Amino acid sequence: MERIKTYLTSRDTEEREYAILWLTAFGIQSVVNLKPSENIFPIITRHIEGTTDISRTRSELREFYHLQHQNNGGERHREEEADKVAVRIVEYLLTGDFELSTEGFCRAHRHMFKGLYHNSGEFRQSVASKKEWVLGNTAVTYPHYNEIRSRLDYLFDLERNINLSSISDYHKIRHLSEFIAKLFVTNAFQYANSRVAFVYTLKYMLSLGYKLRNETFFREAWYFRNAIIRASYTNMHQGIYPTTEYMEMFLRNLFLNEDNELRNHRMVIRGE
Repeated sequence: MERIKTYLTSRDTEEREYAILWLTAFGIQSVVNLKPSENIFPIITRHIEGTTDISRTRSELREFYHLQHQNNGGERHREEEADKVAVRIVEYLLTGDFELSTEGFCRAHRHMFKGLYHNSGEFRQSVASKKEWVLGNTAVTYPHYNEIRSRLDYLFDLERNINLSSISDYHKIRHLSEFIAKLFVTNAFQYANSRVAFVYTLKYMLSLGYKLRNETFFREAWYFRNAIIRASYTNMHQGIYPTTEYMEMFLRNLFLNEDNELRNHRMVIRGE
């Protein structure tokens, strides 16, 4: 990992940008405690230095794990998921067009997790709830699975009709924070909702002309997830309402190169 960080100070702009992408992918994986294997670093170093493209990088990693499966009887480890999904994240962010739609969101999930999880790109078919640390271990109940498509269609339809060109950078960040929170809280898939929401909305912002300025996602991915929860949670009895202030600080650090102090403990609320 330290080898990848050294490229952040490279005089070569492309090397710096690729290093940020890889560190971002690793940070996104860290929200589910996935860490890359040591085997991936020689492969991605060649990509950062420009000797292989992202398609070849993915092929090299696939070939490596194909040989591993032959030698260990097909057993898969968490490191394999960490490596493969990291490559797919970078590939998704670097290549192809972006579609702001329910179908585009599902394709992003399928791209990241096909062959790793069952029913990738398909909506969950069960109720979902999860206790969240940032809410004092209060359980959040997500929308019923029968409502997922209609909610997403409505959200994307609204977003496609928003004119962002006439508002300031700060108001754009606020609006995009609200969009991200609404997308996340739909909890559309059976698994990996945090990761696909992060990656899809990053791609959306890149499609709008934003650029990743640093490795904030590598250092603070868990903060961002907590910030999304706070931007989505209401408890009128406790006087708690959604706030995007924490997400905005994160995104301004990431895209505007600000230096806001990001502290998880400042978001925590006490559950009942």
